[in-house]
Amino acid sequence: MRAAVVEELGQAPRVTERADPQRTAGTTLVRITAASINPVDLHISSGGHPAGTPPVPHIPGVEGVGTVVESDSLAVGTRVRVSVPGGFVDGTLAEYVSAPDATCVPLPDALGDDLAAAIGIVGISALVALREEAGLRPGDSVLVLGATGGLGQALVHLARALGAGRVIAAGRNPQRLETLAEHADTLLLDSDPAEFAARLAKAGGPVDVVADLLWGPYASCALPSLLPDGRYVNLGQTAGAEAGIGAALLRHGHLKVTGFSGASLPPARATAAYREVAEFAAQGRLELAIDSYPLAEVGTAWAAQAASPGAKITLRP
Repeated sequence: MRAAVVEELGQAPRVTERADPQRTAGTTLVRITAASINPVDLHISSGGHPAGTPPVPHIPGVEGVGTVVESDSLAVGTRVRVSVPGGFVDGTLAEYVSAPDATCVPLPDALGDDLAAAIGIVGISALVALREEAGLRPGDSVLVLGATGGLGQALVHLARALGAGRVIAAGRNPQRLETLAEHADTLLLDSDPAEFAARLAKAGGPVDVVADLLWGPYASCALPSLLPDGRYVNLGQTAGAEAGIGAALLRHGHLKVTGFSGASLPPARATAAYREVAEFAAQGRLELAIDSYPLAEVGTAWAAQAASPGAKITLRP
């Protein structure tokens, strides 16, 4: 089969021939039709992931979509989303992958392959962060800090799908923010976080929930934007790893601040969340900007992901 193979840690993969994967008991052989490239793929292939250093050469890719070729639990031809620890085992950036039966999720007919592949990691993280970590209730107002990337877009759409009354999408790229204007009020974050309070007031004022992908100086500005009993969930740190938080603000506002990473979810919980996310997407309630590349252009796609494209990247073998 053709596969994207990383031959040196920290380098982009290139397409080469590899032996077809062999199915074993408890796994399903899937012909990949679309695979998502995620930041975690680059992290693993750099050798710096907390799970350890992957072997070289290796096939990256932790999620994808395809059709069942051979399985003891699913009918041949079933369209499924699959999840594997790509890099540490043969991943999804290939024509075929062998995945544990439990991670193979049948897809709704109305959900296309590229979107099904793109919504996995970001959709699961957004759903759990909003509903379980933030305790989002119908009618709540939500501010998404860093709304223009894949996870940020998923947070905006799923906040709406879960019944948020008002959603504010905040980001530093005006062109990308404009694409969210149909689904949320928008707030442009300039280089001076001190302007945040005034800009938020114009966008609608304090909120019940903040979903934050930025941290750094924006966290110090966004925390006071919470209403009493507000909930603040951090999912990233693209603006900085450190933030100053006033203790009195937390106490007197009775605020809750939590951190969340989808990587911490047990597989069964992640799979259950994906089923819900897929249904939202099939209903047209979860949209993502997607840039799709053929497998032969994996180097270009890899570089695009490294540049934080503001869109989900998928490969089609």
